Amino acid sequence: MNYGLWIYGELDRDRLSAALAGLLDLPADAVDVADDGDVDRNWDAPVSCTVTALTGELHWHLDVHVDAAAVPEAPAEPIAAAWIARALGTFVACQALPAPPSAFYLVGPDGSRTRARIYEDDDGVYRIDAVEHPLAGLPGVRVAAIPEVIREYRRPTPARDRLVELVGPWSADDAVQQVIRLIGAWESMVDRFGAGWPPDGWYPEAYYREDLETRDKLTTAIGAVPEPVRDDVLRAVAEVDERFAGLTGGDGGHASAADLPAGWWWRRVPQPLPWQSAPDTGS
Repeated sequence: MNYGLWIYGELDRDRLSAALAGLLDLPADAVDVADDGDVDRNWDAPVSCTVTALTGELHWHLDVHVDAAAVPEAPAEPIAAAWIARALGTFVACQALPAPPSAFYLVGPDGSRTRARIYEDDDGVYRIDAVEHPLAGLPGVRVAAIPEVIREYRRPTPARDRLVELVGPWSADDAVQQVIRLIGAWESMVDRFGAGWPPDGWYPEAYYREDLETRDKLTTAIGAVPEPVRDDVLRAVAEVDERFAGLTGGDGGHASAADLPAGWWWRRVPQPLPWQSAPDTGS
């Protein structure tokens, strides 16, 4: 297990060593904490933590390696971040998703956690661009919704996956490839809907409209699909459409668009509207 953690404020290495030992239920001498570039360290320690100084709004990076033989079931990284934040009495960040690279969790010493947009600029300076919820003790940080993590959060697409198997060699056809991609995008939204809008329980209205436009494109793309696989494509689309229809209600489409396109999906909306659950940024 490896942890990548970013620390705000001063760093007491003795307290850090004790915190890591407590987190992993190890004796204190099982943890080696050293600055980046140090060679005089305990390389055989079950836990090694390399500390690198940063510039900007985060001040230290911890690269923590945990020997799986010593700790077979190490806590997940967000849990480790919360533990270290409480033990050190400061704010700790960890990456929430591989992409986008700016997607972080930021946790305070009281255990409160929020999504944060954090990036390293071209000069190597770390910036906390925004947080979704304010954190006591960290004033002056902009509070804003961070929707990009939603777009990157992948969902299962079983209808799309079965279609790929059914069409076999036809999947190399450009028109079939296009339809498969569009079905996957449409199904991903429908699955997200059915699961309660993960990862954060809300969905931007602009994204939802894009999904309806994807369904428009799918109607057009079906017409270019070769006849031998068209029935398979239509069944896959019908499966996803049926689920979408079962999850939505009709209200004339006024909640999603003023001038409605022709597709019936524009006249069905989720209840409650998922963008109504967006983080309250006070704006």
